[in-house]
Amino acid sequence: MDIQQKKNSNRIRFVFHDDALDYSIEDGSGSRAFSVDYAQIGRDRQTLVERNQWLRNVGLLWLVLGAGLTAYSLATPDGLRVSVWLVVGAACYAFYRLRSTRFTLVSSDKGNLCVIDDADGQRILDQIALRRARYLRNEYDFMHEGETAEQHRKRFNWLHREGVLSDEELAERLERVGSLDAPLSTGASVPSRVRLN
Repeated sequence: MDIQQKKNSNRIRFVFHDDALDYSIEDGSGSRAFSVDYAQIGRDRQTLVERNQWLRNVGLLWLVLGAGLTAYSLATPDGLRVSVWLVVGAACYAFYRLRSTRFTLVSSDKGNLCVIDDADGQRILDQIALRRARYLRNEYDFMHEGETAEQHRKRFNWLHREGVLSDEELAERLERVGSLDAPLSTGASVPSRVRLN
């Protein structure tokens, strides 16, 4: 699956594979691309609002210049004349305030993934969460015969904290681990790497 986002100077591409996500971003300051495994993508979400700092700086400069020229016009025989720079500065500053790009940042071991909050934004976030959960479930939702019951419990609790297992699924797995405590104490064997999903 390939989803691309565009807004203002931002061009972002997400290519979803079974075990990894290819991510690339290009904006006015440069570009960056990397591939990240779903296991390396965190659950943390942050919000970022990007505005064009150049417009703000130029707008404020022209506002100051325009205010100075307008004040100076009071000392002239023609009287008060509003400087064109005051109007241009106000327009630039208003454009800076209105023209913004809102992102949701998704943490990963290789850097934040920027998702533009637009029509495709929630779809991308849902795909990341779905594929991440599927990957973690496939890799870690099992019972290995060489592990202790405590190791099983820790792994299942971790999967639950990561949003991979529901409360009901966690309870079922912990009940299953509890039922294995008795056979293990009597020397009975457990099948190797029992899949639970």
